Amino acid sequence: MGDMDLRHSLPSLTAGAHDADSGEACVMEYVSVLAGEPWSDRPECTHPILAHEARTANDMLDDADRPRLVPLVGRLFGTADDSAELRSRLRLTQVHQVLRLIAVGDRAPALTVAERAEDALRRPAALDESADVSEAVALAHALPVRTGDLDLVHAQHHVAASRVMAFALNPEMGAAEAWSLAALVAAHRLAAGECRADCGSERSRALRMVRDLGELLDTYDAVTGRETTPVTDGAARRLAAAL
Repeated sequence: MGDMDLRHSLPSLTAGAHDADSGEACVMEYVSVLAGEPWSDRPECTHPILAHEARTANDMLDDADRPRLVPLVGRLFGTADDSAELRSRLRLTQVHQVLRLIAVGDRAPALTVAERAEDALRRPAALDESADVSEAVALAHALPVRTGDLDLVHAQHHVAASRVMAFALNPEMGAAEAWSLAALVAAHRLAAGECRADCGSERSRALRMVRDLGELLDTYDAVTGRETTPVTDGAARRLAAAL
């Protein structure tokens, strides 16, 4: 299919949710089209954690930056595998993404919680796993928010993210997943007082999310053993121009 054919047949990549006949699509609606699935921003071919991050980045990016997602479109296909280990590894990747924004010497509280998740991943389900999960849930809700010199918008971003992750904790989940979420709560609550990125800027945060999404896809591939063919620069440019 040539470039002109692409331009006439594919919807434009824009922010928000869209009707199937609008001529516009968010990145995940785009994936559903290319996967041959019913129109949706939650296609079955993409893991929910990856789809959430892609949707969020798509909506935060401006029109000039949104094509940065194009090289990841092909990698979002075929990520439907799911397991407690995979969800835990994806969350631990997010933990380390947040911790990179904090000075090395200040990361210990969150790393200690992350080590509990790593320990749970190394051992079979224990008889006291429900108690282990209860401990993770209680800790996540009790962790203090660090205060510092961040502007209010920046600090509130991390506080809000920590609350979302604490809310996602479920007593029915396994210990590894519970501790990985608790570690993510801890990381964001540390970052609320000290973060070296410009999370108060929506554009800066969105650009970082694109890079982080690529890293999450690397984690998915490592855990599942999936092999993918990288999108060439030329192919990405042609698809971006068509969108």
